[in-house]
Amino acid sequence: MIFKSSEIRWWSTDKDILWEFYEKLPEKGEGNREPDRTDYYLESDTINTGIKIREGNHELKVKRAKDEELDFGIMEHWIKWSTSEERNILNTVDNQLLDDWISVKKERFKKTYKIINQNEIEYIKEGFPAEGCGAEFTVIQVQESKKTIYTVGLEAFSSSNRERENLLNLIEQLGLDFSSFRNKDSYGYPEFLQRHD
Repeated sequence: MIFKSSEIRWWSTDKDILWEFYEKLPEKGEGNREPDRTDYYLESDTINTGIKIREGNHELKVKRAKDEELDFGIMEHWIKWSTSEERNILNTVDNQLLDDWISVKKERFKKTYKIINQNEIEYIKEGFPAEGCGAEFTVIQVQESKKTIYTVGLEAFSSSNRERENLLNLIEQLGLDFSSFRNKDSYGYPEFLQRHD
């Protein structure tokens, strides 16, 4: 499966600001609570590519355009390839090489919006619309670290190559206030994993 997205993500050790932003998005509340999971990321020196194992799926994610610096965060443009394997690749890796993989425990909440046109969006509880944007709040623990980190993100998708437009459209239609995010770190997972100590 191939999936293109335009995304903005923020990180913090302060839960309240990120959770308050997410919770106030329509429909108010926690949205869909996904089952807890652990993802495995291949350690890398680049912030432009991510390799992840997620629940038996192998995912390769690559930046497809330059980042855009907005007043409230960094918009990144990605393309992702996802395949399902009968055998988890971690089972084929020599034990000495397992240190190259970073385990990330996630508690994730998600809301999905269908973009009907430039003046109308709709919150949907289930399904994956052709034009839309997801919002997520995730509680993260990396490896055996005792430090909990929080992230909130907006991820737009499109069947007509309008990912960027859908993301900006959602922000405008919802009148989102990012004033509390100006000093929050904004970048994707590959950069987060490089910065995490």
